[in-house]
Formats: sequence, structure tokens, C-alpha cells
Amino acid sequence: MMAGRTKFLAAAAVAVALLGNQAALAKRVTVVPGDRPIAIDLPNAWKVSEIKRGIQAKTADDEVYLWFESYRPAQFQTLLDEHNAYFKGQGVKVVGTETAKQVDFPTYVLKVTEYPATYEGKPTVLRYLSVVPKAEGDRYLLVSYWASPAGDKQYDSEVQRILNNLAAAYDGK
Repeated sequence: MMAGRTKFLAAAAVAVALLGNQAALAKRVTVVPGDRPIAIDLPNAWKVSEIKRGIQAKTADDEVYLWFESYRPAQFQTLLDEHNAYFKGQGVKVVGTETAKQVDFPTYVLKVTEYPATYEGKPTVLRYLSVVPKAEGDRYLLVSYWASPAGDKQYDSEVQRILNNLAAAYDGK
């Protein structure tokens, strides 16, 4: 009887340790402020910093950058102009026509726009996700994604978890 209890306690200790590890693998950040904020989990290894309209998250090796920027519709063109100036300053060049698709969800509309681009003469990944809530007065969110092709592949599963976490946050509103 004692051996069974010892095994159970050992298994419980392992489960608690694993759960504790999972909590340590992610940090909760708010990406849309306000009365109904939107918060997501980011991998602990990612560096997070505040920016003018939200947060910047990047991998420790700087291969993937994500910006989460909350804005009002009237600020959209200003936001895009700031991004264009930033990317131009970094040496990113758009080398073709963007492709865009829009998906309608129950609580928001998602528009994904991809730009064929180069950085230092080599291909780079440049993508925007625009989240437009259907509720009147809610702030919009622009998620900008910039990655090296190798970083895009290496961190794909982490980025997908981040975006799925974001979608769940909006769906839960």
C-alpha cells in the first residue's frame, strides 16, 4: 500500500513540476489596453519591450520580430507611414505586389497582407495582420511580422501559438 502511495506522490510531484515549467515558458502581456484589454502569452525566451502603441516581441537571436500595435481607425495611415519609414531605414525593400486575404470571424475581421521583400539584398518575410473588432468603439490591432526565412521556419510553431493565443483572446471577448 505504501509503494502505491509513493508512486502517486512521485507522479504528482512530476506533474506539478511540469506545470510549473509550462508557466515559466510563457509570459503574459497586454497587447490592447482599455476596459476590455487583450492579453496574450509570449515565450519567456522572447524579448519584449514597450513601443508607442503597444509592444515589440522578438526572438533572442533577432531572427523574428513581432509588433502588436493598438490603434484607432483614423490612425491607420500614420501607422503604416511609420512602418514604411522604419523598414526603409532598416534596408528592407518591397519588391513586388502584396497579396491580401480577409477572413470573417464572429467577433472580428482578420486581414492578412504579405509583401515580397528583401533585406540586404536577400529575401525576407514581411507580413501584416490587421484585427478589426466588430464591437463598436473597440481598438483595432495591427500585428506586424518581420523575419529571416530561416527564422520564419525555425520559430513557426512558436509564432503560431502566439497567434492562436491572440485569436482565442479575441474569441473570448
